[in-house]
Amino acid sequence: MSEVPNSTPSNAPYESPLGAGIYHNIAENFADQNVVVSPLLLEATLSLLYLGSDGATAEELQKLLRLKQRFPSNAKMANFYAAELANITGDADTRLQLQNRLMLQTPQGSESGIADDFQKISQTYFHATAECVDLEQPEKLRRHINEQILASVGGGSWTEILIEGGGLMAKTLLLLAGNLQSKWFLPFSAYRTGLYEFHSGSQVKSVPMLFDDDMFVKFAELRDLDARAIELPYEHAEELSMLLILPNQRTGLAELEKQLRGQDLGALQQRMQMEAVQVLLPKFSIDFECSLRQPLKQFGFEEIFAASANFKHLHPTGNLPVVDVLQKLRLNLNESGSGSELPRPAAEYKPIVISNSSRQKFFRADHPFFFAIRSENVTYLMGHVVEF
Repeated sequence: MSEVPNSTPSNAPYESPLGAGIYHNIAENFADQNVVVSPLLLEATLSLLYLGSDGATAEELQKLLRLKQRFPSNAKMANFYAAELANITGDADTRLQLQNRLMLQTPQGSESGIADDFQKISQTYFHATAECVDLEQPEKLRRHINEQILASVGGGSWTEILIEGGGLMAKTLLLLAGNLQSKWFLPFSAYRTGLYEFHSGSQVKSVPMLFDDDMFVKFAELRDLDARAIELPYEHAEELSMLLILPNQRTGLAELEKQLRGQDLGALQQRMQMEAVQVLLPKFSIDFECSLRQPLKQFGFEEIFAASANFKHLHPTGNLPVVDVLQKLRLNLNESGSGSELPRPAAEYKPIVISNSSRQKFFRADHPFFFAIRSENVTYLMGHVVEF
């Protein structure tokens, strides 16, 4: 494994399309559920796995992650992810509580030690920890995940754990977990939050919505996408904001996300300008978990799941095929940003009455929409809200 020097800030290469591609695969399969995926966390974890790999396994990871095209060296790659992960985890007001684990099942009688240099790089640059656990006991594994991992990112539990090892004695399970705790740069007033109808298919439901009749934010009417967008900045974290894209048609999310598959979100944001906008946005909570094994396979990943998977720089055993990549992310959006809050009885909310003006820009998310939490260089979280 190439030695990685001390982390230093660097100009970011272009963003890999992998994470967005995986998101759109999942969004299509979970079209009737609220979804959130972390493109950056997935790409960073697979890049870390590359540093532990060799032979055909390393070649596959390098090719599909486009590492040679994006980074002149392994050190530059590690520094890039270290800087971006520090940006989203290091701020007291806006941060992603993060747990990134590589769990290894090794044969009895084999050396149990994870390579020291791999562990050091994992923790220093990728906010990840590699550990040896017993993957052959699902209940024990579930307790370990729930009590030792998820408890530190807001709690919750993993509902299904299925280890399909095909009789393999040595294997790897990846777990990516995160919970966004953030503050808006421009918080909404709780006194103006009220009830408004949200339309999802044939269902209409009155839900609590954030409201500001005159918010000065970045805005764009995206006529080529038949949609409109706003950008809500977060406090302190460098260049971090939530991009929200709302199809003009109430049933237009599927078509919008189809068009977004080939879109550079950074370039799209460059089209936005500061405007006074009437903003109506539902409060929402997403607690989404899924397996990324099949989406990754559809993207072309085969070697990492094969019995011949070579991770000799990770562990002396070498052959440690990945049996699954699990992701659990939580996002709770409210007036102050994202994070826990005391529940309010529905009776406390009054209906929102909107005044229309032909001169005013508006963004009224009263039907399914897409969102992405981004810095200038990368997408940390990406998702859609479709139901309550």
